[in-house]
Amino acid sequence: MKIVSIIIPAKNEGRYLSACLESLLALNFPDNRYEIIVADNGSTDDTVAIAESFSVKVVHLPEKTTISAVRNSGAAVASGDILVFLDADCTVTPDWLTQAQRYFDREDVACFGSSPVIPENGTWVEQTWFLARKSHEQVFERDWQESTNMFIPKDIFDKSGGFNEELVTCEDVDLSYRLLQFGKIISDNRIVAIHHRDPKTIKEFFQKERWRGKSNYSGLFRHGLKVNELPSLVLPLYFTALLLSSLAALLFGAFSLALFFFLMAQAPVMLLVFLKTRKDFRVGNYFRLLILYNIYFLARACAIV
Repeated sequence: MKIVSIIIPAKNEGRYLSACLESLLALNFPDNRYEIIVADNGSTDDTVAIAESFSVKVVHLPEKTTISAVRNSGAAVASGDILVFLDADCTVTPDWLTQAQRYFDREDVACFGSSPVIPENGTWVEQTWFLARKSHEQVFERDWQESTNMFIPKDIFDKSGGFNEELVTCEDVDLSYRLLQFGKIISDNRIVAIHHRDPKTIKEFFQKERWRGKSNYSGLFRHGLKVNELPSLVLPLYFTALLLSSLAALLFGAFSLALFFFLMAQAPVMLLVFLKTRKDFRVGNYFRLLILYNIYFLARACAIV
């Protein structure tokens, strides 16, 4: 009988933590088979007081430089056989662990979970970007799993070396690539976590993607180059170089050349958006996602610079 340790990294999460913990305590799963660990990263709000009021295990840490270090600190005190990494701004459905339990004893699986879904009242930015990452398959293998809703057997986590504490972001991608040497990574949409703090505006979306892009290249030195990383590594540079070329041509009055460079920049973006929307194609969704992907590549290019 496997025991589960749910690790929640937190820093000034007073706005969201109560709902997260309430959803975990409402699980239809035996109370004696899971523990909740809040790893607090030097919060200055009421995060610690909220966690202690729920009688969960609280790890008090001085402020760390990366969320990877906070997650590793929570894992270090976990007593369960399965480690679960869940963000404090998420809630889960009552059958969350019941659905996940089917993978607890799978020796061929090194990691499992699913991409978090958005709240029912999500903004157009949330709804549109969800189109880019949702899957039409219920269960499938993938190359990496988001740490917002990530399950890993503890022995495999320890063998992998855990999260890379030098990475500011993309630490889940880096860890996932190292986990693949121990088994499959499975995404199962029945393991539902709802993320309540996805970017809700274009400004928030740009800021988050610029932040996430900071560690894209740093991760290469830890896990090596992966083919499926190429779009997020190369396309931002390609996209931005052509946009700058288009702008330069425009300033010099070479309007045809400016249009050519602009269309060359848009071609791979338009193809990518079509591939993301083709199974349920709607014109409105296509153009909204096209706008967001343009912002995405600009943000990632800014992060690289």
